[in-house]
Amino acid sequence: MDKKPIGQLLKELGYITEEQIQIALEVKNISGGLLGEILVALAFVSPVEVAEAIAIQSGKPFVDLSLYPPSKEALKLINKELATQLQVLPLSVEGNKLKVAMANPYDINAIDIIKRRTGLDIEVYVSDKESLSKAIEINYFLIEHPIEQEIKSIVSEIQEGNLTQNIPKLVDLILDKGIIERATDIHISPENLATHVFYRVDGIMRHSFSLPSDIHTAIVSRIKVMSGLDIAEQRLPQDGSFSYKFFNEEFDFRVSTIPTAYGENVVIRILSKNVSLFNLKRLGFEEYLYTQIEKALQQPQGIFLVTGPTGSGKTTTLYASLRKINALQRNVLTVEDPIEYKFPFIKQTQVNEKAGFTFARAIRAFLRQDPDVILVGEIRDEETAEMAIRASITGHLVLSTLHTNDSVSAIPRLTDIGIKEYMISAGVYGILAQRLVRKVCQFCKTKIQANIDDLVNLGFDKNFIQSYTNTDSIEIYKGKGCEHCKGTGYLGRLAIGELLIIDDEIGDMIIRKEPPLAILGEAKKKGMLTLKEDGFLKIVKGITTPEEVVRVVG
Repeated sequence: MDKKPIGQLLKELGYITEEQIQIALEVKNISGGLLGEILVALAFVSPVEVAEAIAIQSGKPFVDLSLYPPSKEALKLINKELATQLQVLPLSVEGNKLKVAMANPYDINAIDIIKRRTGLDIEVYVSDKESLSKAIEINYFLIEHPIEQEIKSIVSEIQEGNLTQNIPKLVDLILDKGIIERATDIHISPENLATHVFYRVDGIMRHSFSLPSDIHTAIVSRIKVMSGLDIAEQRLPQDGSFSYKFFNEEFDFRVSTIPTAYGENVVIRILSKNVSLFNLKRLGFEEYLYTQIEKALQQPQGIFLVTGPTGSGKTTTLYASLRKINALQRNVLTVEDPIEYKFPFIKQTQVNEKAGFTFARAIRAFLRQDPDVILVGEIRDEETAEMAIRASITGHLVLSTLHTNDSVSAIPRLTDIGIKEYMISAGVYGILAQRLVRKVCQFCKTKIQANIDDLVNLGFDKNFIQSYTNTDSIEIYKGKGCEHCKGTGYLGRLAIGELLIIDDEIGDMIIRKEPPLAILGEAKKKGMLTLKEDGFLKIVKGITTPEEVVRVVG
């Protein structure tokens, strides 16, 4: 059977358009090279998306190496030199079978060498080149230099009086561990007896290790120097940022300090520049919701709002939405604070409060730039909201974020800011509220029967549950806890959402100032699923747990 070309597969997956393929082919004719690599270089697709297509083409499963740490037993079967030379990462050993990750599943020679070296049958998984090379470097490095051991030995040296060289090394290790653990935030918190380092992983704070109190000030000073902050100022909060390279991957770190009773508390937000994150399909929305979001992004005008609390993935969804818009056919302009990732063929600008370049002023300037689509990083005040609404009413699609708990709450939030009801009705197309829920760990998931009454007590709707079962229990999955998920039973996160479409009836209700509850009732009659109901679909599929949905939604 003939293999489908990579370009065709990427198009079928919805990752690229025919027009993008044609541009890539033109570039290929000029510069040569593989089509997949050119599509990545043009940033039309990410390396992960190409790997997914290769996995489908080869009939091998795709593996996300950030969620599949290889076992030490498997790593010891192949040395680093051979793994690097063949671009093969051993993942795990099961009986007489060795699972390996490869970027090129068609490399029969590499598979044969590994098979002869290990004497095991080889099961191939597909990964992208970048993730694979990085995972080979990191995992073999960690076998020889375990981070916890490195930190302990550096702390011992510091306690012996060698501060100058070792504090920068210690701070680097704290950052490295955060990246390896997939943390979104690092907390360095001073207490009476010690300084504690926490990592927020999959939305949950985890205590990692403790450090001597007497080196806290030196650690904070080092971080302040890296972020361009004032090391002499310890009485006031400060904010800064810096870039950091970890095994050739660039990361942005946002730093916030506040004074506390025991010294300055430091929180560092980790921002990866990896475009693979910005993929609507990979965010995990249910198919019905994904289709509705896609339809919203094809609208010629109106505001599409993404809402939720801090850390609910709003910016990621906004950027992923941006990638779904054909910037070759539509003029797309963005104003962000700051620009976190650069996209091809999109005109991106950054807020500069000191120079007077605000969100509202940017929108005003954009309207003279013949725009089709305008992205506004966040609606924070009346002026920005009013300019965004005016832009949507005058024939532009506007994408933005807002801090609210659910989709319907965005309506009173906009009126609180100062927007009239008739403008909300006329200007807003749809409001997507979202949360991130942890996924059940794939390595230790186990099937259980959940009692329907117990689910009702957790706040799930009985009628909605009974549409999925005709007995008094339902089959769900939970994680037992293993080395992969650090005993939590969860590994990785994905989005749940609810999308309120402002049609004529709901628009009239907004103009009549009907309460949010009435608007919610009408939206549900029209088929809208709430965050909790959307979360329940994930529970039924064995992707998450009732407790996790309740934790993030309430």
